[in-house]
Amino acid sequence: MFQLCSRYGALATFWIPLWRKLCIAGSLMCFTSALCAQHIITFCGEPVPINHQYVQDKLINVIKKQVNVVNLPSLRQRANLYLPIVERYLVAYGLHTDLKYLPIVESGFLTKAESGVGAKGIWQIMPATARGYGLAVGNGIDEREDFDKATRTACTLIRDNYKMLIRFVGGANWPLAIAAYNFGIGNIVNNVKRQGFNYFNMKLNPETGLYVYKIIAVKELFEYPEIYNSKFGYNVFNPNAGRNKKVDPRKMEVENDPDLLKEIEKEVLKNKDKAPPKIVREEYILAHVEGAMKNFQDGDIVDIVLDEDLKTRKSGLSFSGYKFGVKGWIIDDRVFFDLGYGHDVTLLDTNKEKGVPLTELLSEKRIDVLLKNIVYAKESTP
Repeated sequence: MFQLCSRYGALATFWIPLWRKLCIAGSLMCFTSALCAQHIITFCGEPVPINHQYVQDKLINVIKKQVNVVNLPSLRQRANLYLPIVERYLVAYGLHTDLKYLPIVESGFLTKAESGVGAKGIWQIMPATARGYGLAVGNGIDEREDFDKATRTACTLIRDNYKMLIRFVGGANWPLAIAAYNFGIGNIVNNVKRQGFNYFNMKLNPETGLYVYKIIAVKELFEYPEIYNSKFGYNVFNPNAGRNKKVDPRKMEVENDPDLLKEIEKEVLKNKDKAPPKIVREEYILAHVEGAMKNFQDGDIVDIVLDEDLKTRKSGLSFSGYKFGVKGWIIDDRVFFDLGYGHDVTLLDTNKEKGVPLTELLSEKRIDVLLKNIVYAKESTP
């Protein structure tokens, strides 16, 4: 079986301010600590190097000018249908599941989307490429609109890009393989020969130079909406909240939301000189949510109670029985909670699915949950 063994770093960190009240058992002393928990961004399993100035500058640029935010509510609805299916294809082809966000950048999961240069379908495949991989294009037939055939073709193409990088330049990594999806494998091979293997340090055309950054930004907003919702003050996936307006799901035109982009930019700038810590393992801590909130709405405070001790990298030890209030946000009929630790601690239900069902929060008095805690190497602690 073809093994994709790239471990090239796409590295980025966001540092999120954290004010926590820790109870010290025995002395019953409580104190408030103004501490920062590091918000680690990854792409295909590797941290992204935001500590490098040039990476930081380009990421800020793509956040400001490229991230599709106005259409997020309708985009989320389409993505919920396609992302689980695309993920299964990626696994079957030996590709990293982070690549499921590529069609969002390409087409917003609109099967009939067509670019000005002729690329078409959710994967935006060019006519010549489609024919080269056996798809019928012409005479009233265009199999790029066929979800199954187009997705198989895209997966094969990405895998071929990776293999050809190894064959022609002796090595490969995910950013380069994905850049080749946008720019063509021949162009990327030529650039690797001239500039080396670091995608983030390459001088490429503007579109390809920002392509991977777009995927990283979309992944972050889709996987950790609760972190950003708390900062923006409204649910970015709720079409009736904040600056968002109801939009036609077929509408492709987008614009930037200046409030949204400003908040993300602040997080990026905080850590331009910080290096990411080394993750050792994940652990699961028992806790429960105090529910029966009949009138729960986005941004309401929900009480979380620890049923086991929780030790975090920056806030130290919180003992079993410690109760703290956090904001909840409704995402796809579930409630996600911003616990205040960035990516370090995430609330899951007992099936290890993120958040809890809204129906349970409204009706159940107690909801047993798990807190997924990231444990870091001691030498990484500042």
